Amino acid sequence: MVAALVVVTVSAVVWGARTGATLLAATLLASAVARLIGRGRRPEGIAVRSTTMDVTVLLFLALAVAILAASPGV
Repeated sequence: MVAALVVVTVSAVVWGARTGATLLAATLLASAVARLIGRGRRPEGIAVRSTTMDVTVLLFLALAVAILAASPGV
């Protein structure tokens, strides 16, 4: 997760905010899938509440960031 966020940050600086936001949305989506697959307290760092709540929040954030990335002005 930390490595993915470093890649997102570097890509936003090098290629622009739209690319960074798109990669951030993909990272959030991958985190939701990882949380759904890894039951219990796994994966560390993104397992905060119940699996359903964590996946719902991560998917909502991924959707929100993807919408913002696709909107004009970014």
